[in-house]
Amino acid sequence: MDVQIAKNYENFLKETALKDSSELNDLKNINFNNFKKQGLPTKRNEDWKQSSLNDYLKNSENLTIFNDKQLRFRISKIEKFKHNKIVLFNGQLQKCEFEQDDFNKITVLNIEDYFKNNNKNLLKLFTNKKNPLVSLNNSLSCFGIYLEVKESVKFLFPVIIYNNYDEDVNQKQIFQKNYFVINANSNIEILEKYQVKNKNTLININSNIDVLNNSNCKNYILNSDNEDNCVFRFKKVNVQSSGIYESFLFSSKIKTIRDEIEVNLNEKLAECYLYYLQFLKNYENHEIKVRINHLAESCKSYQFSKSIIDDDAKGIYQGKIFVDSVAQKTNGYQLIKSLLLSDHSIFHSKPELEIYADDVKCSHGSSSTSLNKEELFYLMARGITKNNAKKLIISGYLNDLIEKISDEFFKDYFLQKIEEIFA
Repeated sequence: MDVQIAKNYENFLKETALKDSSELNDLKNINFNNFKKQGLPTKRNEDWKQSSLNDYLKNSENLTIFNDKQLRFRISKIEKFKHNKIVLFNGQLQKCEFEQDDFNKITVLNIEDYFKNNNKNLLKLFTNKKNPLVSLNNSLSCFGIYLEVKESVKFLFPVIIYNNYDEDVNQKQIFQKNYFVINANSNIEILEKYQVKNKNTLININSNIDVLNNSNCKNYILNSDNEDNCVFRFKKVNVQSSGIYESFLFSSKIKTIRDEIEVNLNEKLAECYLYYLQFLKNYENHEIKVRINHLAESCKSYQFSKSIIDDDAKGIYQGKIFVDSVAQKTNGYQLIKSLLLSDHSIFHSKPELEIYADDVKCSHGSSSTSLNKEELFYLMARGITKNNAKKLIISGYLNDLIEKISDEFFKDYFLQKIEEIFA
């Protein structure tokens, strides 16, 4: 890998080492050495062959690493509906407001404060051998939050995590690590919302989520109005017995984003549901890489992705369902669809199954199509303008995906986001 890039990272690691425990320093150094062995991802790596993030990573030596811990009060654009608020600026926890639910139900800390007082999960949170960008995050991250929902808690209103980035991180790299724990018999809805004013920033976020026995975590992610930055996000989710993890990711008006998620269904009757919706145009790029590991019997997974791609935009979806030999009675489903609105738009799909059990029900499929000219002609023949006819067809195309959202409020919320795009 580039010598100057390695030197920049190594100098930063030394600068921050004095603030960490010896155990944490050791884990960070192990991860950094792993990163140096692998180097930045390139197109020679099969998983990164189609990635548009590669070109940006090559220029990362020109980006300094953001490490400003000074807490500044900034105004964040807040949603108007009732909810609980967690506000971050440039990765730093700024405030929590739990006006709708009892704050005693939950613990929220800066991730560094959590690490100072807890070491039982360090090895789990810092173990990575395959992904160089995760190793880099593990070695250099100094921002992010720890969130723990206490046992047998039911939140009445959603929690919105406002991830705000401003001009202070222009021309910089920022590394953020999050750890969420949903304890047994608890339910929570979390919306991760990204609001940016920065430019030419490389944002690297590594999140771990533990969904314990008989808990339900609904995790919504809104990517929008982020047309000047590159984002790499890795999320590892561990689901225990009878736990449910549901995620819906919505993307529009972005530059380059790579979202990776690995879900481990560790115990009997664990379930996960992953839904993705992308509106890409101009030269926007969004990559999604999913791996679901069925590691116990009678678990269920469901992946459903739809992409609307126009102009010279590019979408990528790599999805694997892995079924261990002990994971009998697995139910795994994967469907990837894209609608291409331009002759220049691109969509790459790579669905995979890797199965070592014999009593399973697994399927996967992928398709790309263009606008149906007969449907378009039919609507225009009845006096509907071409643009409105396109909107009707696209809305119909997305309807079955939106209907998969189990919460009626967030179903309407994302329908409104689609309307805003059409407007």
